[in-house]
Amino acid sequence: MKRNLLCALLALAVTFSLTACGGKEQPGGQSSGSGTRPNQPGPSSQSSQPDQSGGADVAEYVFRSGDTAVAIDQDMAEVLAALGEPKEYFEAESCAFEGLDKTYTYAGFVITTRPDGDRDFVNSIVLTDDSVTTPEGVYLGASAEAVTSAYGSADGATDTFLPYTKGNTALNFVLSGGKVISIEYLPA
Repeated sequence: MKRNLLCALLALAVTFSLTACGGKEQPGGQSSGSGTRPNQPGPSSQSSQPDQSGGADVAEYVFRSGDTAVAIDQDMAEVLAALGEPKEYFEAESCAFEGLDKTYTYAGFVITTRPDGDRDFVNSIVLTDDSVTTPEGVYLGASAEAVTSAYGSADGATDTFLPYTKGNTALNFVLSGGKVISIEYLPA
């Protein structure tokens, strides 16, 4: 049991380490950081739009919210245009990058971003409840067998951790008692 708890805490630590070093959220979900969230995508010479189909047959693991596909390294301005305003928003100076790390909380999932110049890119997607699933149908509370049925056997799997990598995306399932307690999309 202690090992399961330790693995779950480590997974949360990784998620939080990808976000801010500091900052203070203010009423209304805005934080005291100095930047603002972009409303319009900046000029781009390349499209970061993920394959819209999602699912196991694409080059990357992609999360879907309704008709919107969200992928690691996707321009967050595109995601905001498709998903709309989040329930909560937080920003703080980045520990790892120049600029602000931003956290967008939607019903059932949280997206964190990393800054790159005047744009922000998806850095992680964490499912927070069983109201959402992966495109392959795995949700928080699903069995380990459901994960391996949907994704196959995982290299480096343990009793508490099933990691999958496709392209530049790591899709991690943390388990406790044979049930999924955390689903995270991260850079590979």
